[in-house]
Amino acid sequence: METFYKKVLVMILCGGKGERLYPLTRDRAKPSVPFAGSYRIIDFSLSNSLNSGFRRIALLTQYKSLSLERHILQGWNIFHPESNEYIISLPAQGRVSEHWYEGTADAVFQNIYTIQQENPDIILVLSGDHVYRADYRRVLKFFLDKKAEAVVMTHTWPVTDASRFGVLGIDQDHQIINFTEKPKKPFPLPWAPEQALISMGVYMFSTPVLVKILIKDARNPRSSHDFGRDILPALIKENRVYAYIYEDYWQDIGTIDAYWQANMDFLSDRPPFQLNDPGWPIRTYKPQYPPSYVSGGTIKNSIIGDGCLINGGQVQNSILSYGVTVEPGAAVDESIVFEGTVIKKGARIKRAIIDKSVIVPEKFSIGYDEARDGNYFKISAGGIRTVPKGWRLE
Repeated sequence: METFYKKVLVMILCGGKGERLYPLTRDRAKPSVPFAGSYRIIDFSLSNSLNSGFRRIALLTQYKSLSLERHILQGWNIFHPESNEYIISLPAQGRVSEHWYEGTADAVFQNIYTIQQENPDIILVLSGDHVYRADYRRVLKFFLDKKAEAVVMTHTWPVTDASRFGVLGIDQDHQIINFTEKPKKPFPLPWAPEQALISMGVYMFSTPVLVKILIKDARNPRSSHDFGRDILPALIKENRVYAYIYEDYWQDIGTIDAYWQANMDFLSDRPPFQLNDPGWPIRTYKPQYPPSYVSGGTIKNSIIGDGCLINGGQVQNSILSYGVTVEPGAAVDESIVFEGTVIKKGARIKRAIIDKSVIVPEKFSIGYDEARDGNYFKISAGGIRTVPKGWRLE
């Protein structure tokens, strides 16, 4: 199997608008949204690829990609040109179409020239907005052992919430016999009626099979050119398509509530996985901030990034990114605070996400009065307030 590592091309989908994460995606692509104080969401898919030994990686970028491009340049520019290993960005180039990417499958199809030039045996398609730790070598071994033409990474999920995903049915050999994208009434697993088997949006394809179906799909005017809606349902009719069941932690960062909860998961006494595991490092860009400084106040069960100044305030069950200031008498609870934000004296923050370079005024509160907060901020279904980048009280 070792010989296959260099025959795998990884293509990471990074072009979604991320409308359900607004206003965090007002000025950035969803994969470049900060996570857990020091990371960007894209770092997890990239680190999984790197740690799995897959080092030919193409990012299919589109909307508001400047922040993402800068992050890749500063933190992931790690390969020598002569190594034939790389991380490159591929925006829509007009080579096979004059349109922007019009679906997940279309994004790959519009880069069919790159696929032909690289000539991989296998293509691994990932989503750039998921948080998990997976060794794709295990997926590759499963792919080869099954003599598969395509493999979908899958995860069990509560059937009551599975309508947000593609839902699969499999036989005893794990071959996919049914695939329905976002069904209104998801069908349960026969052996676990409270669970459904959902697609993680991670696909491994035999290159000839993928190229053939993409070309056919591109010629279909009724297609939405989406892997879940169009490609996989067509493939399972005539090809050997299998489900690899992934049992560990996986979170689709699709909504504000999911994003907040995923961050909070890493404050647990038993986090989903260790971010400081030397055997599986999560790489990122580290800006040049000094160590954090704490003068008085209290910090409980929190992640504190470099360059923070906590001067007599209280921080608990929260995540502070780089260069955050918490002034005397301020209190931050169950919140996520992005780079360069200042929480002024006596301010109170609870169950909120504060974007970059915000100044929260003295004695101002967020998270305690829904009616008043609604005049200023977006409030999620779960009650999370999101303060947009650079906000100031007018």
